[in-house]
Amino acid sequence: MDSAARTKQLVGEDIFQKIQNLRIAVFGLGAVGSFAIEALARCGVGYLRLIDFDTFHPTNLNRQIFALHSTLNQPKTEAAERRVRDINPTCQLDIRNTFIDRDTINPLLQPDVDIVIDAIDCVASKLELIKTAIARDIAIVSSMGAGGRTQSDLIRVGNLFDSYNCPLAKVIRKRLRQSGVRSKIPCVYSVEQPRNKRPHDPKDADVLPEGVRPRPPIGTISYLPGIFGLKLAQLALEITIGKSIHLDN
Repeated sequence: MDSAARTKQLVGEDIFQKIQNLRIAVFGLGAVGSFAIEALARCGVGYLRLIDFDTFHPTNLNRQIFALHSTLNQPKTEAAERRVRDINPTCQLDIRNTFIDRDTINPLLQPDVDIVIDAIDCVASKLELIKTAIARDIAIVSSMGAGGRTQSDLIRVGNLFDSYNCPLAKVIRKRLRQSGVRSKIPCVYSVEQPRNKRPHDPKDADVLPEGVRPRPPIGTISYLPGIFGLKLAQLALEITIGKSIHLDN
């Protein structure tokens, strides 16, 4: 039995071959990125570059598809690699277990890929990725904030510079403009006003590399980041394959 039979039945052999030939890099393998990877692997994408520096913590269990009790304290890249190989053994994997910053970003974008998925939640790293991708004319789709929301019907897809009601997007827009970046950046965001007013335990804060400013955790429901990730996977396929992915004549 062909594991891709249902995909081929929907989109046709020609489009499926295009999907198999795609080279996609996913930056950030957490709640959003893990679901994007899941969709791309099951869709038959032939090359995935997976980038993250972090390990799994108990607070990840409520929303990250690679986070299990059996993967706690393991690098996210290792768990992602095992899962993708179990889903799609023919997928070529390029694993990069490293933090994303000014020093690492250019090597992480080599060799060339067809599109980048930005699922990073660190502002500085996200900015470096977006600016570098645009400077190098690499297609990119970006996730804005999924935390603090519960309403899936308020998720939107559009240009980052047209987004609203998202504090993360507001910061990214401002800093990109300060850097002279005004290009259209497809993104997934929510117009729901975020809620994050309940106190948190300091020990639940994210673990970050030395020198990176710590940030308080944001309350997150299980399903919202996953929807963001699935929408990013859809966007990446539509941009690289074209809207014809919906049609098979």
